[in-house]
Amino acid sequence: MTYEEIIAGLQKKQLAPIYLLMGEEPFFIDQISKFIEENAIDAENRDFNQAILYGKDTDVPEILANVKEFPFGSPYRIVIVKEAQDLRDIDALKNYAANPCVNSVLVICYKYKKLKATQYKPFEKTGVVFISDLIKDNKLPDWIIKQAAIHNFKMNSQVANMLSEHIGNDLSRINSEFGKLQIILPPGTEITHNIVQEHIGISKEYNIFELQNALGERNVPKIYKITYNFCANIKENPNIKTIAALNKFYTRLLAYHYAPSKNEETLQKIFGKVHPYVIKMNSEYARHYSLYELKKIIALLREYDLKSKGLNTCASDEDLLKELIYKILH
Repeated sequence: MTYEEIIAGLQKKQLAPIYLLMGEEPFFIDQISKFIEENAIDAENRDFNQAILYGKDTDVPEILANVKEFPFGSPYRIVIVKEAQDLRDIDALKNYAANPCVNSVLVICYKYKKLKATQYKPFEKTGVVFISDLIKDNKLPDWIIKQAAIHNFKMNSQVANMLSEHIGNDLSRINSEFGKLQIILPPGTEITHNIVQEHIGISKEYNIFELQNALGERNVPKIYKITYNFCANIKENPNIKTIAALNKFYTRLLAYHYAPSKNEETLQKIFGKVHPYVIKMNSEYARHYSLYELKKIIALLREYDLKSKGLNTCASDEDLLKELIYKILH
């Protein structure tokens, strides 16, 4: 089942006896678990009918003892096992999955990895198995726009791209930032660059999106201005994140050169489903660089990615960034 299908079912109070939530992306696992915890049974019945266990601190016998307790004053007993990836002998739950208690709902939150098919197949027969995959970088701006709509905001693709480049694939933080904005902004507000700068703390002028644009334009004064701002705020702009974003940027420019066709469909595959102006702008950036230059820059980024992780250098993060940008330009 998809995330949306599971939430829709839960909203209708359609509860399965078992939910096995697993995968690399913790956000969706946390959201489903939280929804069940806060909505499956009435608040006044939770003390007697809801148990929250943690993989490191529990075991299968304790989990089974909890799910086999009869609910008191409630149609269901809810047992949520968080951080189940730390649970010893999770395979021992397969026997329970074959014949679960009809008056209990067991939620297993298995984060950052997946169980083998032989381990999770028994859960599919009587419950819900959800695989939480990471959102690909090229789909992240679209996801951000949908999250904005869920929080009753409007957002264009340029602002969504800026957020995705700056925050990256941290879905929990993105969702949290929208939650903060709900407190201070009226419903229906369009999230602009200025709002992002003021309330999320991403500078309209000094962010990775603007650095990419400056590099694409080969605007040297602006490049150095942004670089020195990054160096002055290196904790907010760590090299590892900056280099990863620049690698994605230059890899797309390289893909533009190798594309057999430059039609709209091909360019959307390269640059994402963004505003036509953004595609036009990035196509122009690609023409500012030769294939030789792009290959050289991507090699530099790989080299400095290793250095930023402490390999083969004693230089500070600030010096590494200045050195990298200088070599890209020369």
